[in-house]
Amino acid sequence: MHCGFDFGTSNSALGIHDGVTPVLLPLEGQHRTMPTALFYRPERPAPDLGREAMQAYLGGDEGRLMRSIKSVLGTSLIEETTRVGNRQVPFTAVLHDFIAEAKRRAEAACGHALTAIVQGRPVNFVDGNPDGDRAAQATLDGILRSVGFKHIEFEYEPVAAACLYADQHAGAVKPDTLALIVDIGGGTSDFSLVRLTPPVSDHGRTRADVLASTGLRLGGTDFDASLSFYKVMPLLGLGLEVTEKKIPAPRWIYSTLSSWPRINTLYAPKAERDVRWLAETAPDQAEFQRLETVVEHRLGHRLGADVEGAKIGLSNAADHALALSYIEAGLAPVLHEHDLREVLTEGMARLTGGIDACLSQSGVTAEDVGLVILTGGSTEMPVVQDAVRARLPGAEITPCDTFGAVASGLAVEAARRFA
Repeated sequence: MHCGFDFGTSNSALGIHDGVTPVLLPLEGQHRTMPTALFYRPERPAPDLGREAMQAYLGGDEGRLMRSIKSVLGTSLIEETTRVGNRQVPFTAVLHDFIAEAKRRAEAACGHALTAIVQGRPVNFVDGNPDGDRAAQATLDGILRSVGFKHIEFEYEPVAAACLYADQHAGAVKPDTLALIVDIGGGTSDFSLVRLTPPVSDHGRTRADVLASTGLRLGGTDFDASLSFYKVMPLLGLGLEVTEKKIPAPRWIYSTLSSWPRINTLYAPKAERDVRWLAETAPDQAEFQRLETVVEHRLGHRLGADVEGAKIGLSNAADHALALSYIEAGLAPVLHEHDLREVLTEGMARLTGGIDACLSQSGVTAEDVGLVILTGGSTEMPVVQDAVRARLPGAEITPCDTFGAVASGLAVEAARRFA
């Protein structure tokens, strides 16, 4: 049997096609999307996954949380390991553990083995590095084979969303509509320009002919990192001088603490010594004491989750208070909606640049685009929608199953390719 799998930076989903429509399978209880997170306990080889992993970490259980693991594909991190108790776990094993368990749960839900897959992938795993991009897909292909898939094909994630839209809107689109799919997830921003052609009969499918696809390594985790680095890390000493030595606090500590895939590296002995030196050298500077608390008590992912929550909160309200009393009693800074827009100025410029590259590659202008289809969790952010609307003011903008469109579209493609 065949399936489509959206292995996302922040969330993952797996779909099959029942002969009539794509169906997302429950991967965690009744949830049809699962956070791409694992929690390893020192004495247990099998990790917790998804929401259970996050709850174990936030509940203070002993172990190692891994999030945004897709981001290591195509980078040097894929060759490294992470420490869990007394053992070193390779990042390839982390990816294997997540994908194998997602497959097992999907098979339990649908009642049969899954052997053929259309696997979603970003247009670019890494920017400006074709060799790294090929290596990323090859690594993912190898892991898929190791968990039992025998027939593997790949499809760009925004193209999969276009396939779903075409499948669901047969006869409802104007002839030769140019549609831009904007797919912004946790780790990448991907764009595909397609020409939608209505079916020639009542039983036909709307065609989605792909004219161009472009992508950036820019997503929700980058937005989290920007908000954290510029608006939260100063609370931990970013930008301050160590009073006695008259030297600035090392910026690498704060950039690492702001990055989901790299937080765990701060818990290595050398990094811990550097943080301890800051706190001991400047005992009267509260910011460095807070930093030591975060690193000593392994609070980096908890802080990251709170910053992510602030980002989401500021998409729906003008202000958001961070409750950080677990770092210091009474610490509750208030972030504002204009703070989020300020730190994302560069990101939005890159985003519109990605749109421009897709239009340029296909030889059309912004005025030619009649429809914009939004998918991916980060497209729910007003600042993102405003950037897209400003670049394509004449196009109709419509959401398409924010978290499930890619997996459903991949399932549609699996039914077509493996029929």
